[in-house]
Amino acid sequence: MDDYTWRKRLAARRRRRRLEGLFVAFLIFFVSGCVIWYFTSYTKTPDYSIRQAIDALHEGDAEKFSERIDFSSVMTKAYDDLTSDLFKYDTALSDRDRSLFENFYVLIRPQMCKGAIEIINTRLTTGKWTLPEDILKGRQLGIDFDLLLERSLIRHTTIVDAENVEHLGNRATADIKVVEDYSQTPFTLKVTLENFGNVGWQVGSFSFELFGTTWKFPGISFSLGASEWKVISVDNYREYLDAVSPILKQGLATYIESTQEIVNRYNNVFAGQQSSFIVMQRTAGGIMSGAQRIKIADFINHTIIPTLENRQAELDSVFVPNGAQFLADLRKESTSVTILAWQYYANGLTENNTTFFDTAESLHKQELTLDRRIEEVVHSSAVAKIVPTPP
Repeated sequence: MDDYTWRKRLAARRRRRRLEGLFVAFLIFFVSGCVIWYFTSYTKTPDYSIRQAIDALHEGDAEKFSERIDFSSVMTKAYDDLTSDLFKYDTALSDRDRSLFENFYVLIRPQMCKGAIEIINTRLTTGKWTLPEDILKGRQLGIDFDLLLERSLIRHTTIVDAENVEHLGNRATADIKVVEDYSQTPFTLKVTLENFGNVGWQVGSFSFELFGTTWKFPGISFSLGASEWKVISVDNYREYLDAVSPILKQGLATYIESTQEIVNRYNNVFAGQQSSFIVMQRTAGGIMSGAQRIKIADFINHTIIPTLENRQAELDSVFVPNGAQFLADLRKESTSVTILAWQYYANGLTENNTTFFDTAESLHKQELTLDRRIEEVVHSSAVAKIVPTPP
């Protein structure tokens, strides 16, 4: 290789190394810039907060989710939207009673919102929808909290993604894509976020020393602080209810109509069995004989329980349309609890054991709560027939 060729190749190699060095430097600068931007800018944006909230939902992280949601504000507005026309179309209520009910729901709003927050946190932590262990459980406030939750759609709404996040000063808006699971209805919820962090201009001063003298000057600095963007409201929640509820109510009405003959027929059968049961329990001295207890237990095990099973089997054979899942599940649960209550009662008769009777009574109370809930769902469906369809 001559000297000229060698020098040419050496120069080319040096140019290649400089280019490689420049590329590595650019790559380091670019990655560093992205990291700095992410931690100093993007993590302080509403887009970051809303996506963190969605991730927390998917991950079941209650603490992380609560950091991105102003529960008090969101729940208060959502509760008002949910209950705004709860009794509006119930013709069975007088104007006075309707006004009393509406005012009552306003009075219990703090307890209801607190219970909803507790339920959401429990759902994120355990993966289960569990009613709170306080006055909201059962009917201590005179309302069925579980039924109200069903009407809220919260338990069967899936969040898909967030988009169109717009920053408007100390507030921001975002579109949340959701799907109602029963009907598979897509919808876009519009939410508002607010920055609760310390952001603003601060008046201060700066100083420096020159020739042994300290010089001070007033100054103004901008303090970004820690941005805390939180969702403060779901602005079109009422529209979501109005869009989805008619679809679900139509399916519920269809299911009720399809099962009405089964319900009526078995109600007549149960009425006859109840009369026979009452007659079989009659005693002269108030204490049933051993033979009488065995006869009643046999009647329960071979007549009442099989009838309940047959009724449920017929109900299970009916197609359950969108919107009727809740009622269908309630009926199944009611049947299971009722059968279990009768089994304990029958065992109490044969074993002459009061513990079995106590358990049967407890289960019977659960059954009554479920049956009352079923009646309210059916009644709500009847009322919904006169509700005008939203344009």
